[in-house]
Amino acid sequence: MKKRKLFFYLFIALSIILGGKLYMDNKLLQKEMVTVVKSDEAKKIFEEGLRNLDPNALTPEGVIQSYKIDYDSIKHNPMGGIDVTLYVNNDEELYVYSSLNKWDNELTGGGGGYSSKLDTKLKERYGNE
Repeated sequence: MKKRKLFFYLFIALSIILGGKLYMDNKLLQKEMVTVVKSDEAKKIFEEGLRNLDPNALTPEGVIQSYKIDYDSIKHNPMGGIDVTLYVNNDEELYVYSSLNKWDNELTGGGGGYSSKLDTKLKERYGNE
């Protein structure tokens, strides 16, 4: 009976230690991802992607006049890289999904997408190019 109790307590202690380590590792990874997303290199990639959607992006003439990073949306992509959501013109219904990847120690943009409401506004302004 004493061996079972000892085994049980060791199991509980080991579970708490491993759980704590996994939690701390995840917190460190999240902090590193936020640092990458806040970098000037990432900013260039985001803005280039927005200009690919809207040639007048980030100007008064563009549909996309401003963007804000949703830091709560930052997550590790299972295929590698970082996924993030950008809100356009302070409207959470106008958003762009973007991903960042690192190839040969260089940050690059990956796949993404955007909301149907943003798609509609872009088509109204520029047609179906």
